[in-house]
Amino acid sequence: MSLRILFTRIEDIIDEDVLHARVPFVACTQQCFAVKAGIDGLLDISRRSFCETSEAIHNLANNYREDFKLPNLKLTFKNRKGFHFVIPQKNIQGKLPSKFIQVVKHGNNIHCSTLELASLNARNKSAAAECYTRTEFCLEELMDAIRENVSALTLLAEILCLLDMIVNSFAHMISTKPVDQYTRPEFTESGPMAIDSGRHPILESIHNDFVANNIFLSEASNMVIVTGPNMSGKSTYLQQVCLIVILAQVGCYVPARFSTLRVVDRIFTRMGAVDNLESNSSTFMTEMKETAFIMQNVSQRSLIVMDELGRATSSSDGFAIAWSCCEHLLSLRAYTIFATHMENISELATIYPNVKILHFHVELKNNHLEFKVFQLKEGPKHIPHYGLLLAEVAGLPSSVVETARKITSRISEKEKKRMEVNCLQNHSIQSAYHVAQRLLCLKYSNQDEDTIRQALRNLKEYCIKQRL
Repeated sequence: MSLRILFTRIEDIIDEDVLHARVPFVACTQQCFAVKAGIDGLLDISRRSFCETSEAIHNLANNYREDFKLPNLKLTFKNRKGFHFVIPQKNIQGKLPSKFIQVVKHGNNIHCSTLELASLNARNKSAAAECYTRTEFCLEELMDAIRENVSALTLLAEILCLLDMIVNSFAHMISTKPVDQYTRPEFTESGPMAIDSGRHPILESIHNDFVANNIFLSEASNMVIVTGPNMSGKSTYLQQVCLIVILAQVGCYVPARFSTLRVVDRIFTRMGAVDNLESNSSTFMTEMKETAFIMQNVSQRSLIVMDELGRATSSSDGFAIAWSCCEHLLSLRAYTIFATHMENISELATIYPNVKILHFHVELKNNHLEFKVFQLKEGPKHIPHYGLLLAEVAGLPSSVVETARKITSRISEKEKKRMEVNCLQNHSIQSAYHVAQRLLCLKYSNQDEDTIRQALRNLKEYCIKQRL
C-alpha cells in the first residue's frame, strides 16, 4: 500500500473536524464521533442511541424548569456521575418536590437527580461505552494497515526531520547574517546552474575567512571535473554546491553573491570510502553499488556529484570505470560535478567539448604544498608529484620516494604527449562549443539590450579570429 493510499484511507476513516476537548461532555461527544459515519454499522447505531438519549436528557431538564418553576435549574455532566441537576438554593421555596432524589447540598447550590434522569443516564452511558468499543475496533483495523507500512512512515519522518532541520536551522542562520551575504536564488526551466561566490552554509559560520567559489553548468558545458591535491577543498566544494541547491529548492535564501538554477528532480551523490559489513560489501563493492544506483535512476534533470570514483580498486580498472561513467553521464546531458585525483581524467576535455576542467589552486614552496588558498580556477593544473610530497611528509623513506618519482615521471610524459594530440584534433569542436555556451548564457541573461548586442559583437569577432 502506497503512502498516498494510506493517507486517503486515514482521511476516509478519521473525522478531521473532531478535536480534543477538556469539557467532560464535549470530550465524550468528540470521542464518539472520532470515526466518520458509514464505516461501522454498529457504531452508527450506538451513536444514534447516544444522541437520542442526550437530547432526551436536555428535553427533560427543560420540562422540569417549566413544571416546577425552576428557571435557573442547570444540567451538568461529570465523568463519574453522568448528568445531574444543579439548582440554586435561593430559588427553592420550601422543599424540593419528591420527584428529585439524591439531593446533596453543595455550597449555595443543591445537586440532585430523578428516576427518569437516572434511567436516561444509564442508557446514555451504555451507548457511549458501545461507541468507544466500536471506535477502538475501527482504529485498530486502521493501525494494522499503518503497521504494514511503518518503514515508509519512518522514512517519511526522517525526511520531514531533515527538512525541518534545513529550513529552521538555516533560516535562523540566514536571519542572523548581514543582508548582502545571502541572496534570493533565481530559477529557469532549462537554463544554466550558475552560482557566483558560493559558500558552505555551515563551515562559513565556523571559519571567518571561508573562501567563496563559483560553479557554472549548462547544456553546452554539463560536466565539471574538479582536480587538486588532497586537502585542497574538493569534497567541501561538492557538499557546498549540493547544500546551496537544496536550500534554494526548499525556499531558502542561499549563501552566494548571485545564483540562478534549474530545478533538479534528484541529487545523486557518491562520496566517501567505507565498507558495509552488514551486507558483506567491500569498499569497492559499496562504491559500485552506489554508482550503479545512480546510473540506473539518473535523468536529464538530475544533479550528479561524484567524489573519487574508482579509487578503491586497481589504478587501471579504477581509471577505466571512472572514464566510462563520465562518458555515460555525458550522453545523458545531466549536470555532473566529478572530483578526482586521476589527472588522466582531464583528457576527457580534449575529446568532449562539453567537459570543463577546474582545479583548486595550491602553492608549491620549497618543495612543500601550501593549502591556504582553497581557490577554484579554470583549466587543468599539474602539480608534480603531490602524492609523493605528502608521502614524504608522512615519513616514507627517501629512497622509496625517489624511485616512485622516476616511475611516475615516465608515465606522465607519455600521457602529456597523448593529450597534446587530442587537443589539436578537437580544437575546432572545442571552439564551437565555447560559442554555443556563450550563446546559451546570453539567452538566459537579464542584461539590457545594448549589453547583449555588444556581447554578440565580441562573440562574432572571436569566431572570425578562430575561423569558425
